[in-house]
Amino acid sequence: MVRLRVEARRAVTLRRLYVPGLPNEGGAVVLGEATSRHVRVLRLRAGQSVVLFDGKGRAATARLESVADEVVCVAEPPVASARRRARVVLMLAVPKGSKLDDCVRAATELGVDEVALMQTERTVPRLDPMRARTRLDRLTRIAGEAAGQCERDDVPIVHAPRPVASWLEQMPESAEGVLFAARAQDAAALEPDAEQVWCAIGPEGGFAEHEILLFERSGFSVASLGTRILRVETAVPAALAIVGDRLGDFRQAR
Repeated sequence: MVRLRVEARRAVTLRRLYVPGLPNEGGAVVLGEATSRHVRVLRLRAGQSVVLFDGKGRAATARLESVADEVVCVAEPPVASARRRARVVLMLAVPKGSKLDDCVRAATELGVDEVALMQTERTVPRLDPMRARTRLDRLTRIAGEAAGQCERDDVPIVHAPRPVASWLEQMPESAEGVLFAARAQDAAALEPDAEQVWCAIGPEGGFAEHEILLFERSGFSVASLGTRILRVETAVPAALAIVGDRLGDFRQAR
């Protein structure tokens, strides 16, 4: 997080703007149409300082040079953020309607690195292949906005839906896996020094038995989210908060 010192005990947090492709050497940066519109909505003016982040872990302080239909900044060379902990992949069965937007937003705020959308036996929504790219672009924009709000410099990758078995084939052998399921008995057990964690959350009707077997054969533990049945938009932040706690995410000073 970048701050400007104003007085001995006061600081101003700079506005953060998602700008893919920051130049390594800094210099003039022309903002895209959507980001330029966002600058105007915020009523930022020429001469003000902002933070540009590229969604890949780098950020740069910049000065607004021109605020018109097209916004131009002059940026310092970007600086890479320190890696905080294990890489976290959220395996999520595609939920209905706007719930997916809410889940991606929460996953971004809670530090997920990738969202692997799953098409399961009981998944009701079926993304039209012709419209899938548009939907993924929208989800990436939502993740970018959430990253700016929560002051992270990287943006999660949102992957198109695949069957459970296809995703499990992509999982590295060194990764730890945890499947959060209704009425499970055990608490999530993760090594705090894990390099990569995959956590799975199923559809509203739950995973089919043969899908649970696939997870278990791939080394996933089955963990509880408590005694209540949660909606997916509640289960996602609850599960990720548990994962973050096990990995020590909330004990690290920013």
